[in-house]
Amino acid sequence: MQLRDPDRQGAAVPLNVVHVREENAPEGVARLEWFLLTSLPVQTRQDAERMLEWYRLRWRIEDWHRVLKSGCKVEYLGHRRGERIERAVTINAVIAWRLAAMTLMGRDTPELPPETCFSEIEIAALEDFAKDRRQAPPDNLGRAVLTLAMLGGYLNFKRKRYAHPGHKVMWEGYIRLAAIRQAIERARRLNKASKLYQKMRSP
Repeated sequence: MQLRDPDRQGAAVPLNVVHVREENAPEGVARLEWFLLTSLPVQTRQDAERMLEWYRLRWRIEDWHRVLKSGCKVEYLGHRRGERIERAVTINAVIAWRLAAMTLMGRDTPELPPETCFSEIEIAALEDFAKDRRQAPPDNLGRAVLTLAMLGGYLNFKRKRYAHPGHKVMWEGYIRLAAIRQAIERARRLNKASKLYQKMRSP
């Protein structure tokens, strides 16, 4: 198969087709079948599997973009100066990366300790939230990620076979957890002379 490349003045670019078909689809679900086009050589089954793996990894970049746009909402930044927009996008890009990585690691490596992605204060806040909801404590990364999603409004955890939480509820949970963390850190810095400290101590 060949495709004309306009940047090469009409030169033909050879393409290989990888045909993917699901062999054992769940009962009542249509079988997946699609075609992947690539300009890379595909001569063996191993080459085809490598193309599929690279394509799968490519979707992680798409997930990161989705968090950056839909979660962080970088398209709606109100800054007018270029340097401020650049600074805000950079900060949000790191946040989106952390959230996307956290979501994937919670699915792929749930047995890791929660300290892999969460701070001491965040874990304590998640433990308190899980206890309040009568759920298992976030004693590993998988449970911590699930508790964070619950904090964001995720409800499918009540089912025996639940779908993994998506980036939207993870984003909502992350925002709420960040607010809780900031409040705790602020409370730690209070002294007896502050009015807020006195209000917190009063019945």
